Amino acid sequence: MPEFTGHNDIRSYLRVLWRWKLLFLALVIACPLAAYLLERGKPNVYQSQALVGVNQESVVTTLLDNSGGFSTTNVTAVAQLVKTSPVADVAAGLMHPPANPSQIASEVSATGNTVTNFVTITAQDRNPVRAAEIANAFAKAIGRNQTHNAISQLDSAIAGIKAQLSHLSSKDLTTQATLKAQLDQLQAAVAGQGNEAAILQAAAPDYTPAGPHLKRTVELGFVIGLLLAFGAVVLAESADRRMRTTDDLEGMTDLPLLGSIAPSAFRDSPELDPVDEESFQMLRTSLTYFNVDQALKSVLITSPSEKEGKTTVATRLALAAARAGSRVVLVDADLRRAGATERLHVDRPIGLGSVLSGQASAQDALAEVALPEDALGHLRVLPAGPPPPNPSALMSSSRMQELVHELEADTDLVIVDTPAALAVSDAVPLMQTVSGIVLVARLNQSDQATVERLRRIVSNAHGVLLGVVATGVSAGLGYGQKTRSHYYYSSRGREAQRKRRPAAGQEQPSAGGLLLNPTDQQPVSSQPD
Repeated sequence: MPEFTGHNDIRSYLRVLWRWKLLFLALVIACPLAAYLLERGKPNVYQSQALVGVNQESVVTTLLDNSGGFSTTNVTAVAQLVKTSPVADVAAGLMHPPANPSQIASEVSATGNTVTNFVTITAQDRNPVRAAEIANAFAKAIGRNQTHNAISQLDSAIAGIKAQLSHLSSKDLTTQATLKAQLDQLQAAVAGQGNEAAILQAAAPDYTPAGPHLKRTVELGFVIGLLLAFGAVVLAESADRRMRTTDDLEGMTDLPLLGSIAPSAFRDSPELDPVDEESFQMLRTSLTYFNVDQALKSVLITSPSEKEGKTTVATRLALAAARAGSRVVLVDADLRRAGATERLHVDRPIGLGSVLSGQASAQDALAEVALPEDALGHLRVLPAGPPPPNPSALMSSSRMQELVHELEADTDLVIVDTPAALAVSDAVPLMQTVSGIVLVARLNQSDQATVERLRRIVSNAHGVLLGVVATGVSAGLGYGQKTRSHYYYSSRGREAQRKRRPAAGQEQPSAGGLLLNPTDQQPVSSQPD
């Protein structure tokens, strides 16, 4: 996830959410839907409440000795007694017909108010009348339980006093008198028990269902779904190692971004949209501007894996450079699958394999590519030819290196299209031979591990990485918003270019590098001033 630093990062977060929109929507929809389905199947539940008041002093504890004593003023403890087995047994016996104690205990709850000494007993059942009966039964049972406990405590105290009297000497009249007085008071207390808990408000049937809470449950499911969705997006984004933005590609490789190619540039049509055509013109210009300290005579186009747009970039770059006035040779060095040859529709019986094996010369294998009339340069292609049995050996041969230098001496720019560098090793021997290497990576497909591995391979092969090209880049803000006429020359400008174009057989102006502006007549060298 992007680190938050301002408004631009808000858009980054929105892009992340949009990238994982299916996962996000699945969780946001699934959680409330599951809550709805679970809650909808539940039967209606009805609720009734009974209010019970607990006496503050039902037993005078001073009548008991110091080791005993009890009090019924703890209303919280009384509320906790409601769900105990003794109280449930009493309540079950009070119902008609008698109920199952454990079953009704699971349907009842109680809360105590320490300020008022009131206990609220709440019962839930599928039948509103039965819910009221359960609440009233427990209200009566708690009173009886309190009375029973008090009497039990008093009986225990009475038994203790009688035991003391039986052991006293007949001469100890004072102690006998005191114990007999306590005994009389305790027996009186036993007779007065029965009003420890009084029902202040009996439960009545309530025919309005207390549950299930369908709306509340669905809303809670929606909130849970949102939290899970955001968490899942964060986890998915953290675990995803694919290149998602051009910033990811630049930041990882520490190389300049030479160009961003939209998916529409990969159509089979020979003519591109003006916006896509401009992206390759920008790539051609960037190669010179970002590498002004070295002569750029040959460029190797490679990518970590297949289907990343490497061949399209090589082909379109060659066409853009030729239209701008450079003499360009495109070498289809993919001896296993001739991609550039097929894209330019070159039909040649001999190719690079024949040249490297000594069966033909380079001049015999080169094929001229027809360019538009307003093109200032020319383009030749050295096709791959029939697949040889040993492509890796041919690519690593000294003859291949010599061929690249021969083509550099005869042209302004040599562009070499090779197979994916991590798929086969064909491109590795050429990395030190060419002037520079352009790394092509497709957003949302290339992962960080493969790009980093290719970068290390180039470094170990002593190659020069010129920059990176991001393919599959969707149009962003400001991209493609200008009119189509912005990218076309006017008819007058095209006519002027044709008039200024050298006649057939006249030598093209050469600068030993790429031209920067297709309308410039004087070529601009890639060498610094």
